[in-house]
Amino acid sequence: NIARGEEVVEAEIGHPDRNVKLPPESVANTDMVSDLYVRAIESGNTNVQVVHTGRMNNKTIAMATAMPILAESAGLNCEDVIHTPDAQIRKLVARTRVDLNDLMHEVDADPTMQDMQVCTRALRRIYEARGVDPDIASPSELTDALLDEYEKYPRISTSTLMREQMLKNVAEKLRSEGKSEKEINEVVGKLDEFTDEEPDSVDTVTNFTNSIPIILSKQLIKEGYDADEVGLMSTEQKMELLADTEMTAVFVADIAHMPRVMWLADYLMPDNFKLVFVESRTDLDEDALQKSMEREERSLNLTRNWLPNQMGTRNPAKVSKLADEAYWGKGSISNREINASIQQAK
Repeated sequence: NIARGEEVVEAEIGHPDRNVKLPPESVANTDMVSDLYVRAIESGNTNVQVVHTGRMNNKTIAMATAMPILAESAGLNCEDVIHTPDAQIRKLVARTRVDLNDLMHEVDADPTMQDMQVCTRALRRIYEARGVDPDIASPSELTDALLDEYEKYPRISTSTLMREQMLKNVAEKLRSEGKSEKEINEVVGKLDEFTDEEPDSVDTVTNFTNSIPIILSKQLIKEGYDADEVGLMSTEQKMELLADTEMTAVFVADIAHMPRVMWLADYLMPDNFKLVFVESRTDLDEDALQKSMEREERSLNLTRNWLPNQMGTRNPAKVSKLADEAYWGKGSISNREINASIQQAK
């Protein structure tokens, strides 16, 4: 289930981490995946693994990377931030009164704080995008800019939402067919067991490179390999062990996204996979669909330049490493800079 973006909305009351709504494309994908799964099990094929891909807008990379600084400012553990209401975070930040400009200079000057320097670089990127000069702005202006950025940050994965939606869809489908609650619970329980949530990816490339190891790992475990042993294997090792095992991957994507999905699947999927593609229908109006297709065409052109020319490899493990370094690593640069370098290389 290849996701496309997310829509950040006001968080549910009592659930500050649930501030994301699935866009029409992801809803349509999930409906299609649900239907395909029911068809598969009703035809006798119970050997089905479902992977929902997560997706975060690449504009949120900086906020994701700067989260430890927000946690420091609020006096919270980093993992607790998304579970804390925004109003409470603002109160904690106001009480703690960390001068973010001083913090950035302190971290940047300390050679032992290289991990945090990635965070301060991300914070500077946030300020740059907002036209805020940390050396001129007041401490309150710096804090407000960070908090405003955080309000737009997606705190729950689209993969989690799609998983929840699919379990609900399958249960409703079986119920409409007259299945008993016992039968429904058995099927949904099995589906839940064989469903994976791919970690939030920045783009469709990393949707693939994050999903491939998940798929390979599950297959190796099915073939009798110890789960702990598989967990220690590199993606290359998994690919080598399964090189002679024929597998089928079914990709569900919306009509606008499908050309890029097909190109990437052909480029990145190991050679022992048969590839099947199923379009979902989003029922977008003509204007919205046209804009979506134009946006996807631009993205496909960038992808077709970036992977062969910038990365120079079809190995999904190597692409994953290079992509992670580009987006998240010590020498990471902004998405705008990545696109600029790609355009320059054309």
